[in-house]
Amino acid sequence: MNQLQAYDGRHLRNGETLYRVIGRVQGKPSVVLDLNGMKTEITLEEFHRQIALGNVSEGQAPVFCDRIMSDDELSEAAFRKRILELADRYQELGLKWDEVMDAIRIKLQNDPHFASRASKLPAVRTIQKYRKDYCTMGQLGLVDKRNQSGNYTVRYDEIFREVVLDLLESSYLTSDRMNMTELVRESRRQYLKRFSEQRSKGKPGNHGEKAVKSIIDSYIPHSDVIKRRQGKKAARKALLQAGSFQMIEHAYDRLETDSTQADIYVIYDGKLIRPWVTIVIDAATGFIVGLVVSLENPTGLTTATALYEAMTGNDEEFFDRFGIVNRVSVAGHPLTVVADQGSENSGSILNRLLSMTAIELQKNIPGHPEKKPFVERAMSTFKNFVTRLDGATQTRELSPKERYERAKAEACWTFDEFVQKVQVWRYDVYGVIPRRRVQSPLKRRESPIESWRRLTTEYYVPEPPRKQQLTQMFFHHAEKRTVHKYGIEVGYVQYSSEELRMLEKDAKSKLVVEVRINPADIREIIVSHPKSGKAFYASCKDPDMPAISVAERDRIIALNRRDPDDYLSATEVLAALVAGKHHKPSKATTKGRKEQHAARRKRRDDEIMNRSNASNGPAPTGNPSYPTMPVLAPKRRNRISARGKST
Repeated sequence: MNQLQAYDGRHLRNGETLYRVIGRVQGKPSVVLDLNGMKTEITLEEFHRQIALGNVSEGQAPVFCDRIMSDDELSEAAFRKRILELADRYQELGLKWDEVMDAIRIKLQNDPHFASRASKLPAVRTIQKYRKDYCTMGQLGLVDKRNQSGNYTVRYDEIFREVVLDLLESSYLTSDRMNMTELVRESRRQYLKRFSEQRSKGKPGNHGEKAVKSIIDSYIPHSDVIKRRQGKKAARKALLQAGSFQMIEHAYDRLETDSTQADIYVIYDGKLIRPWVTIVIDAATGFIVGLVVSLENPTGLTTATALYEAMTGNDEEFFDRFGIVNRVSVAGHPLTVVADQGSENSGSILNRLLSMTAIELQKNIPGHPEKKPFVERAMSTFKNFVTRLDGATQTRELSPKERYERAKAEACWTFDEFVQKVQVWRYDVYGVIPRRRVQSPLKRRESPIESWRRLTTEYYVPEPPRKQQLTQMFFHHAEKRTVHKYGIEVGYVQYSSEELRMLEKDAKSKLVVEVRINPADIREIIVSHPKSGKAFYASCKDPDMPAISVAERDRIIALNRRDPDDYLSATEVLAALVAGKHHKPSKATTKGRKEQHAARRKRRDDEIMNRSNASNGPAPTGNPSYPTMPVLAPKRRNRISARGKST
């Protein structure tokens, strides 16, 4: 039998069958399962997919719970888990408990997240109980049981950047590294030669020392690529920055995200529009683990959706839909996410994602792309790819101003065709291009796919969160509501479920519960049990309700004069959709902007139609173990004229 890295002990469910997870095979990306003494192996990618689907217990007890934890509970669980991690580390070093407690106290004092609690640590017996509960129940065992501006223009062109990076790559990890003077002189000579060969007209771009320094700062994570002397301030800055990149050793240690408007016109509903692209990249492997293409400006929901993909991966249906050849499922739990100060990297939904997954978010100072060189390199490669497509607004030879009219005349790709090309490029082109050693924190020349497969075989990859847990992050808008016999009403929409009816039936007095609604889809809410905290879903009682957002629902209510006692019916919503009352009013004044706004409205209408016709909402939300229930249309409530009386 193959040797195991360590015993696991968790459970994996497959329908009604319950497997015991024995552990991962040493030096092989596979996991051993046990069923009544019969051993079987599954791939590590399949095991991670089952974790994302919620089919693997968090602890050694076969408990599969969808309890929604509050922010305070998440903070307390993170504190206890950190104590357990430190205790395990120091005990492995042979320290006694008194020495372990002193070391933990010193370590937490230097941790900004837990420094305020370092002076009052739990007792040794309490920590031992934490460890036992965590082994048995996983994350749930740690829950407290006592309470049920800058210059963004590029200083150089693509040819000069490639020349500089090629020169650095040729001398890196050798004994003949160039100094800055030699690098500037040689890069200027090769650039002018290559420019004259590749471009028949136009003037060479910037190719001086400032451009070389900008390339090194923006695309190189190492501080020792050239021989140079620096002042105290500059040297300290470079050393600190390089030190943060040297900490990257495994996949998902650091993810970087960025958004940009693609330099291409695509066609949607007969109108020309430039789409937006949001990318999430894994620094260790260089792989694009999350990618979202949209017509709307990126928001917090866009970034959260890209991170959702990064943590759950893609299935075979995704690869079949886009015709991707290099099919590799990449998923994991990131330690750190690095982003800029844009509005798309903030908001309640992103904050809820970070609090639920205990991910650290680092925001860069505006105008400092060198703080996230890995996503900058990916964006640069993506822009190169786009310039080769028909309808590109700029190329190597022509600037955006010179290409503007020609790009509109050449535009021939529809929005869906562009998305398909981008996804194929992501896996079949970008995924197999080797990274330069000077641009890799691991200092290895290998493609993103090769790097991912090597790291999953040789090192530990953080297991992805369960998909049900991540789905709950979209339900970030919380409200208090009273349970009635007809169910719960949120925003003039009535919801009900079998669990909700049983809860109301067992209540001996007025029952107030916390409900969470997905701002992107009003058809379903999450209700938290007031005592146990267990979460269950309640669906809209009107089965024909379209998949509109909370903002669209509020616009429809504001524009329709209505009786306060009437519920919002699907018929009324459908009529408002036809009339366009759900759209945000346009402020466009020019013809081009009006056409773009009309295209975005049409895109949104198509999204509502497709999502309404699909079996699921914006993300997989249902639990297969929940009993199905007949959905009946709601009825008009009696008017309440006085407390305790009805007419």
